[in-house]
Amino acid sequence: MPAGWCRPGAAPSAEFGTVPSWIALCPLWSLPEHLDWIATLGARTLVAVSSTSMMSKRNSVSVAERRVAAALATAERTATDWASRQGVRLCILRPTMIYDGTNDGNLTAIARFVRRARCFPVCGPAGGLRQPVHAADVAAACAAALVAERLEPCYDLSGGETLSFRDLVLRTCAAQGLPRRLVTLPTPLWHVLVPLARALGLGVTMGMVRRMNEHLVFDHAAAARDLGFRPRPFQPAAEPSRLRIEDPGAGVSRGQA
Repeated sequence: MPAGWCRPGAAPSAEFGTVPSWIALCPLWSLPEHLDWIATLGARTLVAVSSTSMMSKRNSVSVAERRVAAALATAERTATDWASRQGVRLCILRPTMIYDGTNDGNLTAIARFVRRARCFPVCGPAGGLRQPVHAADVAAACAAALVAERLEPCYDLSGGETLSFRDLVLRTCAAQGLPRRLVTLPTPLWHVLVPLARALGLGVTMGMVRRMNEHLVFDHAAAARDLGFRPRPFQPAAEPSRLRIEDPGAGVSRGQA
């Protein structure tokens, strides 16, 4: 099928005519303002990328993160209602922590900090489980959803490997040739350091700190069944994907870090 880029609100080039198939990679909360325009261009199928942050951040101690979760939930409901009215086939994909090895807002933030500080601070054991998913695997799921015979309204997209936040940091550092040095700090000290970090312009929240020891594990069995989703194991040094996907649940804090 033909594919291309079109500025929101603008008419597509004549060669495309109507555009029945859409993939929305924008932050999900910005999608509702474009839905009517999409409808005028003949949308019949829409795949939109949300985030598991909608679940993992809705009870965060950070007000900003709760707002991110609420914005995602509202956007999902709005898109679902619109699709029902328009007769559009809608599929919402919720990836976990998205990475591509070099150009993402999750692992690169960790590597950037270690490159400067020569260490990475963690809270306690930092044993919370993570399932980072490669951007190329998310892109493949988007494409598969456009043509899938069986399509659920939503799918969770988790990575092919589950590991602790501690191990995620250590393997990222090893892949980047950086010091594999963690500094373990107790929770009370983080309550002092987080305000200082935010004053310096660092996007750190207590929600991020607490999640270092929370399990963020999601089942992608439904996506495997319907979309042929087969995510790779965690490969922090993998070649970057050609398609960059910003984490739709980023907001103040990137991804699920």
